[in-house]
Amino acid sequence: MTYILLGGSCLPKTTISVDGFLFGKQFKTTVDNSLAKLMLTNPLDSKVLNLFTFYNSKSLDTKTLSEITKKYSADVATFYFLQKSYQDEDNKEAQDLYSTYFEKQSSTNNNKELEELKEYLVVFVPGLAYKQDTTTGADFARQRRLLTSNGILNELIEIGEWDLADDNAKMIANRLKELSEIYKKIILVSASKGGLETAIALGKILKPEETKSIKSWINVGGILRGSPIADNYLKFPKRWFAELMLWTKGKKIDIVQDMSYKNRKESFSQLQFPQNIKVINFVGAPLATKIDKEIKSRYCSLINLGPNDGLTPLIDGTIERGIIVSEVGLDHYFRDTDIDKKTLALALVAVKIQD
Repeated sequence: MTYILLGGSCLPKTTISVDGFLFGKQFKTTVDNSLAKLMLTNPLDSKVLNLFTFYNSKSLDTKTLSEITKKYSADVATFYFLQKSYQDEDNKEAQDLYSTYFEKQSSTNNNKELEELKEYLVVFVPGLAYKQDTTTGADFARQRRLLTSNGILNELIEIGEWDLADDNAKMIANRLKELSEIYKKIILVSASKGGLETAIALGKILKPEETKSIKSWINVGGILRGSPIADNYLKFPKRWFAELMLWTKGKKIDIVQDMSYKNRKESFSQLQFPQNIKVINFVGAPLATKIDKEIKSRYCSLINLGPNDGLTPLIDGTIERGIIVSEVGLDHYFRDTDIDKKTLALALVAVKIQD
């Protein structure tokens, strides 16, 4: 039913194998376009240079990535986003650090850098339905167990798993105020809808002086500006389907209205974040040739807006002044056999950028 409502498949019928480089490291994959292959194997090719030259004066935003997708392909737009982001010195440093910390954990269990993490309290803000559906990982249970096993203090802020974003933001703000009076160093981590709620807490409710203990905010796949999927389900006949499904769970359509991309984009632009908080945007960037069947219909329904993680356009899941660290091939759910090591690697980046 979801497939029918959201549209057919946009995925490529043919794929191209690539053995190239991304972020300075060897990268093997399949792509949907010969230009995407050149971006990984021969970045100095005239076609690649022309692409970057033509779009160099344009903002790295959804409009630009959508245009590249329509003109070339989804994977070309995805690699443009990744490579353009990597040209920024801060992004490059963070991405390289992330890779380094991950590789260190792959070679040894005695990571000395973990000792620095013990100076922090890691606070998690969960995503939608984090209690009802633990399979999404929105409850951060795995990450919390991992940190606890390494002697790192952590806490999950209990919010309403189906509550409206502004209501949850108040709960988050209140708890952060309490924790900031107890701990001097806090790393804040949010996921999905929790990213929007955290953004409202930091950018609208809390005063700058109330956030001094918060050193970093790791925004994992944040639906910061709502999701176009929500707007799709606010129109008939999809609205009828959404109301029916929510009714079976004892919920109302207001949770969908609350996540409207049209409305949230405007309200998000009015938020002002404290300058003392280092923001790390952790972005999952799936490739068109390897879309998981779970998100295929949603990915395709958003493809006119360019590369997306299955719920929101890639660039709309980031805070503009924040650092971008990407995981190519992962989607909104960040399912990965090495997610434990990547979790610690990302936390160590958050510590390092404080220097």
